[in-house]
Parts: sequence; structure tokens; C-alpha cells
Amino acid sequence: MKKFLAAAAAMLLFAGIVYGQTLKKGGVLTLHHYQFTLNTGVTMDQYFDFMSDNLMPEMQKVFQTKFPVKILKGIGENNQHEYAMVSYWDSLEAFRSYWNDDGTPTEKGAAAMAKISPLLEQLNAMGTYTMVPGDWLILDR
Repeated sequence: MKKFLAAAAAMLLFAGIVYGQTLKKGGVLTLHHYQFTLNTGVTMDQYFDFMSDNLMPEMQKVFQTKFPVKILKGIGENNQHEYAMVSYWDSLEAFRSYWNDDGTPTEKGAAAMAKISPLLEQLNAMGTYTMVPGDWLILDR
């Protein structure tokens, strides 16, 4: 798992440079680990295409994140066949305006979740997932 997090952080840093953005001290990096069970007839490509083309752009819009939400696939010895989603928030304050300390949504977060609810329902019609959230405060410059 440590290798997975290091690889994801390196990839996100590279992507931030490519997009002209940097990860800064006090920002929040969310790295959520997923396991998927797809319904019969649904391919992983179809599932991820729906997420990439529909869900993730809307998530970025309603949660007002500066960095695009990205899907990651494990490629290392310890994380092959594993997936994650990563997003970046400019500050802990911005992150906490949507999420409480215990991971439940704030009033603003619940309103944002309601906006993406129809897309989540469409995604759930394609299969199910379990998620282990991971939210990280950036400590260094």
C-alpha cells in the first residue's frame, strides 16, 4: 500500500506540473481506494468511460476542486488490479466546507452530493463498488 501511495503521489505531482498547478502546503489530497464488481455485460472500459466522461467532470464542478478528479490503476507488484480516485483541494478549509472530520458531508457537501446523485445512480446500474477513503493534508512546501 505504501508503494501505491508513493506512485500515486508521484503521478499526481507530475500531472500537477503538466497542468501548470502545484500541490502546496495546507492543500488536501484525497486518495480513495476502490474495488469494483461489474454487472453482467458491463466492461471495465465502459464503467471508467462513464466515470471519466460524466461523473468526474461533474464532481469537479459541484465540489469546486481546482485539479481534475482522476482515476488511477495500480501497475506495481503490490497493487495490480487495484484502482483509486484522486482529487486535490487548495486548503483544508475548502475541503472541510464539504466534509466533516468523520467523513460525513456538511450541508454544502450534501447539496453537492445531491447534484451528482443521478450520475451515481447510473453508475450503480452498471455495477457496485466498495471504497476506502484516504484524505491527506500536505505538510511540506
